[in-house]
Amino acid sequence: MEIAVVGSLNHDLICVAARLPGKGETVHATSYCSAFGGKGANQAVAAARMGAHVRMIGAIGSDAVGAELRANLATNGIETDGLFLSGKPSGIAMITIDASGDNTIVVYPGANGELQPEWVLANAAAIEKSSCLVLQLEIPLLAVMAAVRIAKKAGIPILLNPAPAAALPVELIASCACITPNETKLALISGANGIEEGAARLLAMGARSVVVTLGSEGCHYMDHERSFRVAAFPIKAVDATAAGDSFNGALAVGMLSGRIDEELLRFANAAGALAASRLGAQPSIPTREEVQAFIISRG
Repeated sequence: MEIAVVGSLNHDLICVAARLPGKGETVHATSYCSAFGGKGANQAVAAARMGAHVRMIGAIGSDAVGAELRANLATNGIETDGLFLSGKPSGIAMITIDASGDNTIVVYPGANGELQPEWVLANAAAIEKSSCLVLQLEIPLLAVMAAVRIAKKAGIPILLNPAPAAALPVELIASCACITPNETKLALISGANGIEEGAARLLAMGARSVVVTLGSEGCHYMDHERSFRVAAFPIKAVDATAAGDSFNGALAVGMLSGRIDEELLRFANAAGALAASRLGAQPSIPTREEVQAFIISRG
């Protein structure tokens, strides 16, 4: 199982407080920690912990943080030859989490914003040798599109997690084997109200399947033949930061074995639930064995 991920890498600075501050307000944190993050790196780590061989293409700074980001991926068994060394600092995310697990995130893209199409093209072989390309939107859209065109030419299926929210070119949507917006992002991308109407519009644009993530309500799947919902696993939420990334990493690995079905989506929901029940981005991402045990424990 081989997966290529083109995306972001960040160092997360995390404060936990009783509640999120209002405008102009200062609140005291009850705890603090730092963790490795970035949607691209999170999804790469999630896929690796699910058993895939993963190659990461992205950008880090020529700084101590960048060296740590590279070493962390290597520790997770991820190939790092595709990391570009930028003159800008490595990406940083400042995260505040309240007692219910809700968060606010401010991201300084840093090196992530320097990832150029030329670097992606120079690493085309990593994409061409993969069985699935995983993408997000925390890097320049031109770099995303360069990866899309390489994968499309080579016949590699593409999983796109369209986050953060942005208007997308039809070419990108039409290239996706699967696109995984949440409900808010679905409305922005499709211009439609309602899950089924929005998903239908993405399918009409050329996407082969759509998975709408719904947080505590699970997810809704739709393709040209099927439409169904898969319930979430009830948990006590601690930090939702990498829950969606864990879901997408598990989904990407499952896609390698065949079509998307209820069993796979239940597995991806479990991966997301486990991540949301733990603090931090990559520290919260479960292994395949943990997900399987969690599902068995829930009957």
